[in-house]
Amino acid sequence: MSLNERVFELPATAAAAGLARRELASMPGITGEIAYKALLMTSELIAVYLHDVVPSPEATVRLSLRVTPERVRIEVGGRRPGVSPDALMQSSETPSLGGFGLQIVERMADAWGVEGADDTMIWFELNRQ
Repeated sequence: MSLNERVFELPATAAAAGLARRELASMPGITGEIAYKALLMTSELIAVYLHDVVPSPEATVRLSLRVTPERVRIEVGGRRPGVSPDALMQSSETPSLGGFGLQIVERMADAWGVEGADDTMIWFELNRQ
């Protein structure tokens, strides 16, 4: 794994978004407008995962960061969120920090998606060029 790719296991608690923001801020190549978008969208994805989690020492959320000359890719993964991505997109009560969750990702990301079944990953990409 290069310096431009990192994977973190974050506690599935309210502290996860802050820890993720700190890791993003220290990642080379994530600056300026890309940093603003990445910080906001990552916080929203973590909020989606944590919406119905009962805190426990074993519960984690996986954060993967990858920076290439062309793009930044961020993945948030773990156990399947309690609500489907389609329902999150349509809900006015989306579990998120700002209330818009995946709607923010839909509007700001250059690409995004959901992969997996029980161990689900939601990812987004931001073009650097």
